[in-house]
Amino acid sequence: MHKLYKYETHLHTSEVSRCAVNTGAEMARAYKQAGFTGIFVTDHFVNGNCAVPSDLSWEQQMNLFVQGFENARAEGEKIGLDVFFAWEYGNPPTGEDYLTYNLDKEFLLAHPHLCSLSFEEYSELVGKNGGLIIHAHPYRIASYITIPPNPRADLIDGVEVNNTVSDSVRDQNHLAWELAREHPHLIRTSGTDIHSTDGIGLGGMAFPYRIESSSHFVEALRAGDGYLIIDGEVTDMEGRPI
Repeated sequence: MHKLYKYETHLHTSEVSRCAVNTGAEMARAYKQAGFTGIFVTDHFVNGNCAVPSDLSWEQQMNLFVQGFENARAEGEKIGLDVFFAWEYGNPPTGEDYLTYNLDKEFLLAHPHLCSLSFEEYSELVGKNGGLIIHAHPYRIASYITIPPNPRADLIDGVEVNNTVSDSVRDQNHLAWELAREHPHLIRTSGTDIHSTDGIGLGGMAFPYRIESSSHFVEALRAGDGYLIIDGEVTDMEGRPI
């Protein structure tokens, strides 16, 4: 088997995500030690479980929102770990979460009314700007998810078929797999949804080459060049060990 480069696709930091335990720098060091090439910092956006105060100006909020990523990136530059920026956008009417890749702080600063958009409007805006939306844990059972799951395959680019932060009964990964198979156009991803250094390496993606940027990550996913990391094992896109 050729060399594979491993990446965490769903990670939270304590600087920004209210539910996280470890800082961006601590997460970076832990993933480097675990043999990963890179991580995507996907903190909860300000319309989700976010520690950024809502009474600040939009610019102040966004400056604080990127702190976990920036701290992780600074540490990554020291130790040789690639760190990329993304976020987990909340949808308060339903409690659903959407991982959003390939957009940056400048995009956020330019759209101060982002949280007032319907999900249909958000999906259109992200797509027009080159972003990618992955529905995170689409069938999770949790108190904050107030409406029965009803994933909109027409408004997303992909689905997190494997989420390993908690037990499979709560996340119902098998239903996410069914959704992906029902809609072949959906990209399949795996992520640990990690909030602390416990459970490092349980989820993520692997590629036969190094990912150079967020846009390169999107290209690799669209090309079907990725592998899923499920319970620490690298599998193909059907979840079969390779």
